[in-house]
Amino acid sequence: MWKHVRKLISESQRAANDKPGSAEEGSDLRSEAEKAASTILKLVDSEVATPKAKHGAMLKEAATTASHFLENTRAPAQVCDRCHDLIHHNKAVSVPTPTIYSIQEYLKESPHRDNRIYHVIDAADFPMSLVDNIYDALSIQEPRSRNRRASTEKYRGGRKLPTISFVITRSDLLAATKEQVDSKMEYVRSVLRDALKLSTDQFRLGNVHMISAHRGWWTKQVKEDIREHGGGIWVVGKTNVGKSSFIEACFPKDSRNLEKIAELVERRTAESDINQLDVSLSSDSLLPPAPREDLYPVLPVVSSVPGTTVSPIRIPFGHGRGEMIDLPGLDRGQLLNYVRDEHKRDLTMTKRKKPERLTVKPGQSLLLGGGLVRITAENPDHVLMAACFVPIEAHVTKTEKAVEMQAGQRPYPGEQIMRDEATASISSAGVFELKWDVTRSHLPTSIAKAVEDHGIPVPRLPYKVMSTDILIEGCGWVELTVQIRAGSNSEESESPSSVPRVEVFSPNGQHIGSRPPIECWNFIAEKRAADKRRRPSRGRQNVGRKRRALQA
Repeated sequence: MWKHVRKLISESQRAANDKPGSAEEGSDLRSEAEKAASTILKLVDSEVATPKAKHGAMLKEAATTASHFLENTRAPAQVCDRCHDLIHHNKAVSVPTPTIYSIQEYLKESPHRDNRIYHVIDAADFPMSLVDNIYDALSIQEPRSRNRRASTEKYRGGRKLPTISFVITRSDLLAATKEQVDSKMEYVRSVLRDALKLSTDQFRLGNVHMISAHRGWWTKQVKEDIREHGGGIWVVGKTNVGKSSFIEACFPKDSRNLEKIAELVERRTAESDINQLDVSLSSDSLLPPAPREDLYPVLPVVSSVPGTTVSPIRIPFGHGRGEMIDLPGLDRGQLLNYVRDEHKRDLTMTKRKKPERLTVKPGQSLLLGGGLVRITAENPDHVLMAACFVPIEAHVTKTEKAVEMQAGQRPYPGEQIMRDEATASISSAGVFELKWDVTRSHLPTSIAKAVEDHGIPVPRLPYKVMSTDILIEGCGWVELTVQIRAGSNSEESESPSSVPRVEVFSPNGQHIGSRPPIECWNFIAEKRAADKRRRPSRGRQNVGRKRRALQA
């Protein structure tokens, strides 16, 4: 390790002293870069007034010279052992996670007047990765009310309070197309209002974005918002929700490359010592020193290992107009501690799941991850339908066998991802009610078509379909539905005894939550029905040939 550190120090000293090769070469390169910068500015201005064909070659030559100077005077990016292990071996030593009040101390040291917090939330277990007390903990401006004349800026202690935007990342895990995910926006706002305890009548909650860094959905709009706002852009969220990926996709890169090259050359040559690598650190400051803006900024390391970012990372943009600060992730639970090392990466959903709908009959239970989670209906007469949007294996078996498998008394028939010592920690995570009526989205085909085509009201049916989503922290969700008899009157149908319930068992009774059903399985069912209609019908068989085959 010390050999590696000495090597980095020697490389830095060599870069600081001998990078241009000699003093004469360095001065020549600087003078050429200054001429190139002035040439770029003149040609850009003249190109706007009177475009000429010969300017293209001159701009290209000047940009090449200036870029060469910027590369030679750029401080070498030093990679620590932890980042090296994350990039090449996908492993790292766990570090303590900060609290939301630690983030507040970072915000107090902000050098910017205008600050905006982007709270990154994972779509896989939404809203479990939401920090529900974020408004009070970080002293954020209250969400805008429906009164358009209300003040949009508030101050406290002489400082302008920061604003907030909610970003739901990895939205491509919800549906296959952008339009289908868009249709869930009102659902997302409704769940957020309930989690934040905001009134529907008073607050609009228009500061919600659903993006996909992998598919490039809605990243352009968020990028423009960040560029226009400027100031301090603080990225807050729990571990492994995609904060670094969000920065990589939405960082406002400068589109005016030629002007930026010229400005960086002027700024670099104006420095007293361009090769000075020693940065004075303040012992009282929690934030690291702000780096100078480069042509190609170094973005945070992206890894599936939780807790990749261990300290704030500042990335300036817009010619000093603002900066993005990637903050360490907050605690998200330690479900990974109960999973074997070789299967920890399997707990993160990286691709959209298209599960089959499993039938859990009376006397059966649903096992996930070889016993990591067990779901059992309280009423032995109910038949559960489960669509498991999780990256781990789902298995339906008798309840007695499921209990023995979770306790380690019976071998699991599939691939076991749970640690052997985790079996002793299995306990009840609570009883969850399937209290949301989704009968309208589960109508028979003929009735659903009549309701859609003719606009007739849904007829009174002798049954109801109740549903809920069981959330597994950092992993995914399970859509549960059950069909029950409709009560003869409203009091009977709304009585607590008539609401179906399930009990969920997990390590230490944690890492489990619930929410109203998002009903993403309907997209899969509609796609399969459409594919089935497009298939050509099977041709009619020759009866004589079939009869001869039977006689033979």
